[in-house]
Order: sequence, then C-alpha cells, then structure tokens
Amino acid sequence: MRRYEKPYNGNRYLLNKSTGEIHDLDNELAQCQISKMNPDNVINCMSYEDAWLRGKMINGNPNGCHYCNPANDNG
Repeated sequence: MRRYEKPYNGNRYLLNKSTGEIHDLDNELAQCQISKMNPDNVINCMSYEDAWLRGKMINGNPNGCHYCNPANDNG
C-alpha cells in the first residue's frame, strides 16, 4: 500500500537506511512492519534500482525484503 503522509511520499519503493532493506509498498505485508520503522531511516525511491544504489552508498548491502520484495531477497 503506497503511503502519502510524512515521511512517505507515495513512491513505490522504500529503503530502510539502517538495515539496507528495500520494501515494495505495492506488495506490502504486515510482516514488513513499515509502520514501526523509524521515520529517520525512511528513504523513498521511484524504482528498485534507485533504492539499491542509495542502499549501496549508505550501508553497502542493500537487499529486497523477504516478504514484499522476495524476487530481490538475497538472504
């Protein structure tokens, strides 16, 4: 479910900059626990590639969420 309130901006992908986890908000599940995420760790991205590049620069190990982005989950 896309989110439009702060700190979200309606983009499809969300990078948790503290963990490097990339969430697909169009496929979000309760297990993703997006609502519990520290807003300071939220980076919204228009594409998976953008989220991956930002994650690579920030923590060096971006990864797709096991629940909402399993095609990009590397374990």
